[in-house]
Amino acid sequence: MGIAKMRRWCPEDGHNVLAERRTPNHILHLLLSLFTGGIWLFVWLFVSLSSASRPWRCPNCGKITKPAH
Repeated sequence: MGIAKMRRWCPEDGHNVLAERRTPNHILHLLLSLFTGGIWLFVWLFVSLSSASRPWRCPNCGKITKPAH
């Protein structure tokens, strides 16, 4: 898993922070798809879609952030 970063507002800290959320390791999923003859594509699709709904979190306090001001 990788980590995506984006500038977001943390209501707990009261300022903009570089929020984080985990993302899938696309290189690993590509290699697994090649080795399994494409069967792993279903798992890759599921992991990618489920990770898109993960919330952005403050790296300091761990709270869910809001769009930057």
